[in-house]
Amino acid sequence: MVEKTMSRRSLFPKKQPAQEVPKMPSVTSTGLAARLRIYEGRYSELRKNLVVIEQNMLSHHKKTNRDLKDIYSEISELRRTINDIQDNITRIIRELKLLATKSEVKVLAKVIDYLDPVKFVRIDHIENIINDVIDAREEKEEDKEESIPKPAKNT
Repeated sequence: MVEKTMSRRSLFPKKQPAQEVPKMPSVTSTGLAARLRIYEGRYSELRKNLVVIEQNMLSHHKKTNRDLKDIYSEISELRRTINDIQDNITRIIRELKLLATKSEVKVLAKVIDYLDPVKFVRIDHIENIINDVIDAREEKEEDKEESIPKPAKNT
């Protein structure tokens, strides 16, 4: 098989007919130079626009990063605040559980009504009453002594 493929090839291949080169319209060198300058101008304008766009993108990216950092800090602050509020709520709930219930308050009201603390007397008030009674007795005794005639003395 190797021989068959070699026999088909020759050392000097046949020249293929030259392909016709399409004819360019005649263009002057000044026209080409003018076109080249126009394209270079457009290219430099595009490059300037690209630089401006890149700068805008960078500044926007930096601003976005700052905004994200601010948002993250605000979120963490809000989380701390929420945790504080939750702690306060649990503390309040614990304290409310220690308070008397409605039925316990009713029982206390009945006991207070039964005892009627308004009728209770303070110790100093009792002392004043006792002193008033003693003073009144002493005055009565003095009045009795004064009203009894004294016997006359025989000398």
